[in-house]
Amino acid sequence: MVEAIHQRHGFDVVALDMSSVPLTMEAFLICSAENRIQARAISDHLERTARAIGFRSHHVEGYDEGSWILLDYVDLVVHIFLPETRSYYNLEMLWSDLPRNEYDDGEASSDDGSPGSQD
Repeated sequence: MVEAIHQRHGFDVVALDMSSVPLTMEAFLICSAENRIQARAISDHLERTARAIGFRSHHVEGYDEGSWILLDYVDLVVHIFLPETRSYYNLEMLWSDLPRNEYDDGEASSDDGSPGSQD
């Protein structure tokens, strides 16, 4: 999924491990897009990629508006933001106590010492 985001030039990709939170998903995948058209392109490409690797789409929100697109795959929730919307909601700060992987140019790095995630 991270590779699919990078293929459509999404940036600032972060994965948050939500498994310790009493919610239904295992992880958040957060990324940014330069504009609404790019956000929709990332969303469309992720939908195709998810189907190809066996993820079942449960719900999509925000596609028409395009400043925050949420793709719900039950265990994985992807958030595609425009930079100003991402900054405003600041999910990374809200969940700052959770393990995370930050992805740069397709390479994974982790701030908790673990290897890159399987997303």
